Amino acid sequence: MEKEDRDIQIKLVWDRMKSGDEQSLSEIFTFFYSDLYHYGIKIFDLPDLVKDSIQDVFVRIWEKRQTIGDVQHPKAYLISSVRRKLFANKESYHIEVSCDRLKNEKTENFNFAASEFIETEEISYQLRQALIKAINNLPERQRELIFLRFYHNLCYLEISRIMEVNEQTVRNLMQRTLAKLRGRIDRRLWEGIDNLDDILLTLFVAFKKIN
Repeated sequence: MEKEDRDIQIKLVWDRMKSGDEQSLSEIFTFFYSDLYHYGIKIFDLPDLVKDSIQDVFVRIWEKRQTIGDVQHPKAYLISSVRRKLFANKESYHIEVSCDRLKNEKTENFNFAASEFIETEEISYQLRQALIKAINNLPERQRELIFLRFYHNLCYLEISRIMEVNEQTVRNLMQRTLAKLRGRIDRRLWEGIDNLDDILLTLFVAFKKIN
């Protein structure tokens, strides 16, 4: 199903949920849970915190469904809600976990390991390794942008809602991000490759398959 058609179907289910259809809430939860979890775990590598925060978001949505405004992009709305809830829940979560557990919590968000990506014929081993290294060397904001665009397949408008900036700012940031990636990778690895967007999309499809 094309993204536009899928988005229309999701919006219909979302509207049924807002009208009080509990089954539609369950469908939305099932459809988006994996994406929300993998987004959350890239912010805080604390599975219980991420799972609890996702549950809290859906409980609140159900309780406040009649007062939630018109949501044109449910996925972006959910990701943004989970992000806020993660930071809100983190302080109380710290009180409940051991000091040793907190010492192991990563401090860098949106980092990627080579083991998170399966090999694909479209991307050579050398380019794959170089891309992952180059992405991890980007500022955190740009790593998040790459993840939202190429793993979650969100449009610039949806990303702007999550990152709380205007759409043109997101577009400009993406241009700078792609330029940085190209500049940090040996040009010989780009031979025969015209569109970096397609390569990044393929890379994160590989991420999605293994995760």
